[in-house]
Amino acid sequence: MRFVIISILFFNSLYACSVCYGAPDDPAVKAAQAGILFLLGVVSFVLSCFALFMYNLSKKSQEF
Repeated sequence: MRFVIISILFFNSLYACSVCYGAPDDPAVKAAQAGILFLLGVVSFVLSCFALFMYNLSKKSQEF
C-alpha cells in the first residue's frame, strides 16, 4: 500500500529511462539493441548445440 501512495505522490519523477523512452538514435538505445541481439545469438547457439547433441545421441543409439 505504501508503494502505491509513494508512486502516486512522485508520479512525475517516475519516467522511463532514455533507453525505453528516449530517442531511437541514442547510443544507449543502440547498445541495448546490440546486447539483445548478442544474447539472442548466444541462446540460439546453445540451443542448437543441445539439439545437435541430442541428434548425435539418437543416431548412436540406433546403431546398436
